[in-house]
Amino acid sequence: MLFSCKKEISVNIEERPASLVVNADLFKDSLIEIDLSLTQNIVDNNPEKKVNDAVIEVFSKDSTILDVLNPQGFGRYQSSVVRPKAGFEYLFRICHQDKVYWVDEIMPDTFDANIIDTSRVIFQGKSSFFQYRLDIKNDFFKDNFFSFRIKKISQKVKGLDTILVEEWCDIETVDFILTENPETRFSKKQLLFTDRYFRGVRQEFKFGISISDAVNQKTLKLVLYVTTHSKSGYNYYTSVNEHLFYQNDPFSQPTLLKGNVSNAYGAAVGQITKRYEINFK
Repeated sequence: MLFSCKKEISVNIEERPASLVVNADLFKDSLIEIDLSLTQNIVDNNPEKKVNDAVIEVFSKDSTILDVLNPQGFGRYQSSVVRPKAGFEYLFRICHQDKVYWVDEIMPDTFDANIIDTSRVIFQGKSSFFQYRLDIKNDFFKDNFFSFRIKKISQKVKGLDTILVEEWCDIETVDFILTENPETRFSKKQLLFTDRYFRGVRQEFKFGISISDAVNQKTLKLVLYVTTHSKSGYNYYTSVNEHLFYQNDPFSQPTLLKGNVSNAYGAAVGQITKRYEINFK
C-alpha cells in the first residue's frame, strides 16, 4: 500500500530591476551584429523584452571611434563599415537609459587546419560511424582556444513530401586532447578545447559521428565547423554548455555564465570559423 500527501507552497519571488543582456558573435571580416534585451522575472511568461533605444559605439584599442551601430529593429544593431579583423582589439560602449556598459574584446588570430582524410570505421561497436582525421597548427606564443561542431543535412520522406532536415550532431571521440578538459563533458555537440598540449606544433585529431539513418531518411551532407575562439568566447561557451547540461536538474547548483560586459549580462565574443563540407552520393 502506498500513501502520499501534497502541499502547495506559494513562493514570493522578489521583483528585481531589469538588467541589460548583450549577445553577439563577432565574425572575422563580417559586419558586427549585436542583440540587446532585458532580463525578466522567472515567472514572467511574456515575450523577450528587446532594447531598441540604445547607442552602441565601436572604438579601436587606442580609443579612436570606428563606427556607430545602426538599429535594425527587434533589438538588433549592425555596424556600417567595421568588420572585425583577426588579432585586433575592439572596445564597445553601450549607452542605455543613462547607463554606460563597456565590452573589451580581442579577436583571435587565424589558424591553419587541414582535413587529412575521412572514412567509415567501426567505433566502439558502431559500424555506421563517420570519422574525420584533421590537424591544426597555431601560434606558439599565444593561448589558443578551439571548438568542433558537426551539422548533418538529411533528406526525409514524410508522406508525399520530401523535406530537408538540419541537425547538430553528437561528436564522439577517444582523443586525449578532446576529452582531457572536464568542461568538454558538458556538450557533445560543441567540443571545446585548448592548445595546452600542442602549442606551436601540428596536432592530429580523430573524431566523428554516427550516421545511421532511419528507413525514410538519407544523409546528404555533413558540415564540419572548426572554430578558434577568443579567451572570453571560450569561457562564455563553456559556461553556457554547463548551464544547458544542468538546466533540467533541480538539485544542481546555479551556473554562472562568464560574460565580458561590465555591469550587464551576456557577452560579445570573437571567433574565426572554417567550414568543411562532405557530400554523400
